[in-house]
Amino acid sequence: MLRSAHVVLRRYRSTSGGLKHKRSPKALSKEAIAVTKEVIEENSTKKYYDPSNVTLDFSLSNLQLVAKIVDASNDRVAKRLEEPAKEWSKKHPIDMEDTLRRFRKMIFGGRISLKKNLSPLDVGDLVLLDRQSTLLHLVVDKPHDLKTSTYTLVNHEGEIMYAHRDQIKLRLPEVVSRTRLRPLQIVQLEKKHRGLAPIGMPDSKFSRSPEALPEGLEMGSTKSESQTSDLERLTTGDDFIMAQAASQLLTDTDVKTYVVPTPARLLISQPLIDTSIASFRKMNSFTRCLDYIHKILQYDENNNITASSRTIPIFELFEYVSKFEHRFKHLEHSDGQDEFRILNSQLGYSGIDGATLLGKKFPDLSKNDFADVDHSLSSYLGFVVSLSQNPRKWKINFHHNSKVPLSVDVLPISKSIEVADTLEFLKDDGINAFTQFYVAYCHNKRNLSKPPQYNELVNLLRDFVAGNIVEDRMLESVVSNLVRSIDDVLEKEGLKTKEVLPYSFEYSKSRALEILSTLNNDLWCNPSQWSVSLNLPTTDTSAEADMAKKYYDFVDEKFTSKEDFDKALSCNFIQDEERDIHLQEFNDEIISTNKTSSFESWITSDFHKSDPLQSIRADFPAVPIYCIDSADAHEIDDGISIEDKGRYFRFTVHVADPTSYIKQNSILSQVALKKGATVYLPEGATLMLPQLISKVCGMDAAGENRSFAIQFKVEKSAFKRYEESHSELDGKCIMDEIVSSARVKFFNFKDNAVCITYEQVNQILDDETNMRRFSKDEFEVGSREWDLFNLSRIASILKEIRGEHLGALDFPNESCKTKVDYVPRKEVCEPFFQKTEEGFKIAIVNGDADKIPVVSIQKDLNQSDSSKSQELVSNFMITANHAASAYARKREIPIILRTQELRLSNAVSREINEIMKRHRDKDGAAMTVQEKADLGKFMTAANYEANYRGHESLGLPSYSHFTSPLRRYADMVNHWMCADYLVNKGEMKMKKDNLFNLANHLQICLFVNKQAERSSIKFWQGSFLRFYFESLKKGKISDPIEFEFLLLSDAKRGDVRCKLAYFDLVKATIVANDLVKRRFNTGEYEVGQVIKPSFTVRKIDMIENEFAVELECT
Repeated sequence: MLRSAHVVLRRYRSTSGGLKHKRSPKALSKEAIAVTKEVIEENSTKKYYDPSNVTLDFSLSNLQLVAKIVDASNDRVAKRLEEPAKEWSKKHPIDMEDTLRRFRKMIFGGRISLKKNLSPLDVGDLVLLDRQSTLLHLVVDKPHDLKTSTYTLVNHEGEIMYAHRDQIKLRLPEVVSRTRLRPLQIVQLEKKHRGLAPIGMPDSKFSRSPEALPEGLEMGSTKSESQTSDLERLTTGDDFIMAQAASQLLTDTDVKTYVVPTPARLLISQPLIDTSIASFRKMNSFTRCLDYIHKILQYDENNNITASSRTIPIFELFEYVSKFEHRFKHLEHSDGQDEFRILNSQLGYSGIDGATLLGKKFPDLSKNDFADVDHSLSSYLGFVVSLSQNPRKWKINFHHNSKVPLSVDVLPISKSIEVADTLEFLKDDGINAFTQFYVAYCHNKRNLSKPPQYNELVNLLRDFVAGNIVEDRMLESVVSNLVRSIDDVLEKEGLKTKEVLPYSFEYSKSRALEILSTLNNDLWCNPSQWSVSLNLPTTDTSAEADMAKKYYDFVDEKFTSKEDFDKALSCNFIQDEERDIHLQEFNDEIISTNKTSSFESWITSDFHKSDPLQSIRADFPAVPIYCIDSADAHEIDDGISIEDKGRYFRFTVHVADPTSYIKQNSILSQVALKKGATVYLPEGATLMLPQLISKVCGMDAAGENRSFAIQFKVEKSAFKRYEESHSELDGKCIMDEIVSSARVKFFNFKDNAVCITYEQVNQILDDETNMRRFSKDEFEVGSREWDLFNLSRIASILKEIRGEHLGALDFPNESCKTKVDYVPRKEVCEPFFQKTEEGFKIAIVNGDADKIPVVSIQKDLNQSDSSKSQELVSNFMITANHAASAYARKREIPIILRTQELRLSNAVSREINEIMKRHRDKDGAAMTVQEKADLGKFMTAANYEANYRGHESLGLPSYSHFTSPLRRYADMVNHWMCADYLVNKGEMKMKKDNLFNLANHLQICLFVNKQAERSSIKFWQGSFLRFYFESLKKGKISDPIEFEFLLLSDAKRGDVRCKLAYFDLVKATIVANDLVKRRFNTGEYEVGQVIKPSFTVRKIDMIENEFAVELECT
């Protein structure tokens, strides 16, 4: 019977396989009749024949058939389920009842806290693959080598799947204890049986091994690799892998498959189900409660109603919801504002007492153990999912790396009403009205009356392109319909320009941005500026941010120099009633009296009239302080000095001291705290502090100056011993000496600062004559060359010690700098594209815009890892920050720490150490881009917290931020804390409790700023490429770029991921056509190779960050 089936299949293939010679229906019919006769003859003794059946004999009686089927089924169940269960139970002789109880307590009774949220993705975490679902998966394994980036997950049904970190939508950290989970081996290798299809799941690498073969089979007798190649392509790649593979293809193969034995499944199944159900049941209650909370939070920390979004830490909001639910019952039928104001005032805002018109007040007392307070896991899950399902009221900010929510943007009710009204307008023929207006506008009829809801529609488009619309499919669909309507009418009118290069989608965000640009006089701008999380001034996203900018402008306009400011502090005030009136806008508590003007009141409320640290401040000797920075630095906030003290070197890292001028609870401090840090976008920086502060207390400030200093000393002989031995012992002796001698001091200095650029320092250090003279000790002690060469020498030693002996992971930094300058149209002339010494520059001339963005992309060699000056500065700053944190820890000074935990598997750690060792070897090859990409997959972001933990990638047991107080508020906090300790001789007025919530807020600010910075660079790099290739197609570029693609993946996994030289943040792909596949198969291309191919651009999208090309035959 089996041979007959093969005959049928063979005949079928032979007649229709290649379709080269089409047979007539008559011929095919004759062929079929002949085959049927042959089958009948072969099976003439059998009553039934089914060509699809290869196991059952239908000539048997029904009773016999049923018995045979049952026996076969029992055999399969025994081999596939019962035997693995018995083997697992034998290997793990546990008290099942007790273990079930423990797992239920860990999962269903699980707790979550901010402290846990700071941990990296690891075994024992619970994750969601959909933010609007409560279906949980348990992480049971993590990557074991650099080439694998998938995590092994198990759901409540025991299904195994593999997911990349990017595919995880929400993570609940440290739910199941790793020490209990790992020994149990929830997932184990499946034992195959001859002729029986496995039920297990192959791993993400499709690993093979002789131990995976059924008993009695050898490698040569298994299915060929070609028979499983289709399945390999199905089950590997970037999409997460589900247990839907055709297991029949794995029968009798050496492909490893894995299963979750039944007893192991029992441990997690019911707790996962119960947790998901409990979370789901709580969602209605949370949704109702969140509606009330949303109304209450329309009033800010000062109990003033707000018309812009505000950001609240996720755990702070969760605590409001958890503790205030019983207070909302009487509000169910209330719309009164007074009730909401009263409840808003009761929220407490983590210890903040009193109101302010601007910024965020420094907390007087945070909640005790804010980071350690834990909450119900199921409640937290239901709370987060409830937030996700209300995208017009809440926007959750997730940490892209660790997959945990950090904060929530509370969107104003006025925004929700505006969106609802706009949708109603669009439903009632509004799409047609706006489309007709836009088309008429494109006809150059500039003086048109705007349609109803015009401003609201523009805001809706802005939210669409800026990413403010999240998980709101209906709103996204409406905006897409509007864009489609506009393009359809433009095409009918003959006004739609033929698209030279397509976007990722037909009606994409980038196309919506083009529409916005047209309506804004063709100005091409970065959509990140409209982010409701970023809240930049002058972008119509935040009235408070606009007011803060107005305040900073007032400060900068009033004091044009340090001399003017010093006079004001000396009470040499000039009475100016108009100035007093302006001040009333910023602080209504400043009032005029007979003796004191508003201006004088403001000066004394925001600034210290005299140095509050005078009692502990010393005069620094006449020693040069080298302030090394880029030529276009916004602020000079640090410098380094070296002193030869005979037996030892004394190093002092000086830092600008704004906290000795700015009062902790001043308006200036509040605005800076609200910002958290300076925002650096390619178009320019939005400073944390006004420019006045840099003029007054920057290291380059004129006249007498002050510094916060971190000082330490090391014996000269210690450096010499290490240079001879390079041993771990000698290296640790140097670090111990640094820590033990470290002191925080406050200095006065005058005319010590030597401001010098990275380039100038490199010229000194790279000069061969200078190098020869230094090696012969010919420089005079204290000369510039002697200082810089010795600082460079010591910096190299410190870097080597951290890398070789403390486990630091020093990544080469060769990223390109993207800068955008808006210039008047009349100053822009062709050619718009130019090659420069460091890279490329292009003017994005768009329509009739008055201002043209000129985008420069260049490699700054003076700030790359190969730059000696960069190495000098970065390693002294790292060492100073470590020394100061160790100083604070030893004296129990509460500070904000910068921590990082990686939790790498042992195998991955070994691989990384081998790469680092090879990279640090002077004769070794530089780290490849592929190695950097592999390492990057395992890096987790550092966090701000108030508890002491190490910084793993720096190889340091403690680390903090002290050296950039002009651009990071965390540094200012740490300065205040150290000053409080020293002035009060160890009696701290400020306590650790103040810092938990503060650290969380600053972590959120840093995350939002970094995300905006990266999104902006991607946008401008994508805009550069789009305009460049459009100009190239039009023949306007005479000297084209020779693009270099670094291949990051193989064609068998789909389109080839690449890294594009200079455009390092653009997501580049090469279409996996036959040409590319052939070149990979022949070995002409391989992962990690750099190619310079001829290609055709298929897609460029600057918002979706996509650059897709197809290679051409050469």
